[in-house]
Amino acid sequence: MSATLGTLIKQVQPDWSIEIFESRNSVATESTNAWNNAGTGHAALCELNYMPEGADGSLSPDKAIDINEQFQLSRQWWSTLVKKGILNDPLPSSTRPLT
Repeated sequence: MSATLGTLIKQVQPDWSIEIFESRNSVATESTNAWNNAGTGHAALCELNYMPEGADGSLSPDKAIDINEQFQLSRQWWSTLVKKGILNDPLPSSTRPLT
């Protein structure tokens, strides 16, 4: 998310300089590491901690829905960066959906 935020800031303020520091002893060893990341893209579709249980045992989807909406906005942002050529297209042309 730091890289996403840095890219957004550069789009809005291209004259700003951005430095990102890694707090760990190597890059991508915390939440990006496969051992620590469910790989769901934080879309809140598979992680039960986004569905808190009420005192009566009911489950509320509100948090999961909110997180999923935020994730969908992130996907739109990343696809805009691909269209602008700022990010490489992550899908080979053979797997890209027809538009």
